[in-house]
Amino acid sequence: MKKTLAVAVAVVFVLSFAAPVFAEMDHEAEYHLDGTIDLEKQVGHLCNTGAEMKQAIDGEGEMTKLMDTNQVAGVITVDDQQDWVTAEDAVNNLTVTSVIELCAPAKTVYDAEDADEDGDTIPPELLYLMDHDDLNLDDDGFFDYASQSVYQDELTDQIWAVQVEADPGFSGGLEQNFEAAYGPFASAEDYWYGDETDEPADAFWFEDEDGNEIAGNEIAAQDLSEFDSVASGDDYVGNYFNIDQFARTSEGTTQRYIDISSPWSGAYLSEDMTVTGAAEIEEEFEMDNLEPGPDTVPDWWDLF
Repeated sequence: MKKTLAVAVAVVFVLSFAAPVFAEMDHEAEYHLDGTIDLEKQVGHLCNTGAEMKQAIDGEGEMTKLMDTNQVAGVITVDDQQDWVTAEDAVNNLTVTSVIELCAPAKTVYDAEDADEDGDTIPPELLYLMDHDDLNLDDDGFFDYASQSVYQDELTDQIWAVQVEADPGFSGGLEQNFEAAYGPFASAEDYWYGDETDEPADAFWFEDEDGNEIAGNEIAAQDLSEFDSVASGDDYVGNYFNIDQFARTSEGTTQRYIDISSPWSGAYLSEDMTVTGAAEIEEEFEMDNLEPGPDTVPDWWDLF
């Protein structure tokens, strides 16, 4: 006879309603599960928090799980670990599926005539630099994303996914520790017209070799050579994704799907894998598109 579900969960949940720059959400949970398990969980909300993690746990067996998450505007951190054994008489193998989707945009694939003169793809952040002859503008003279047909599609899904299924009587484990951030671009009004207004501390912008901010209507897509650097405000949260992951099963099925690219570095990583049997996979991944501003990284001695 199957065991009934026994659940013990310890949760610490903190929601702060201070000024927006300090508002955050913390969630700590410890699970001890034994029986038929059906758990669906989402942490983060894509571009609001830089990324979102969706997790599904389903099947019959015993599991211990620890999760600690923190969310602020533009940034999410998750420390998650679970170990389990599928019941020997299980009808449904105990399986953990975890999918992380990034807000950070992918490289974009263009038609040949829409690439620059060297045939390079153009990052989506730079679409406003397209020659005005190639642009669809709205009634106010701004870039009309809804009607734009210059590019074909994004090169990658910006997905990091893993699934571990343990066969009856065998064990599985999945540990994921990651942080993702996506900070905003400076307002189109400031850059389309080249206004010399003070930029928000939580934005980034482009500069030429002299350190001057570059207005979008001054450079055509065929000549991106004047871009020398990117500057950001002191409170800019950054644009990055870093993860340490360990996935294992003593016998079962392990699947991984990674499809991530960066328009900043031009980097690209894609992997689609299925292993039936025993597996242990330990990995680290870092994508640092834009560093956070100095005020978002506290001094090591600043404890309070």
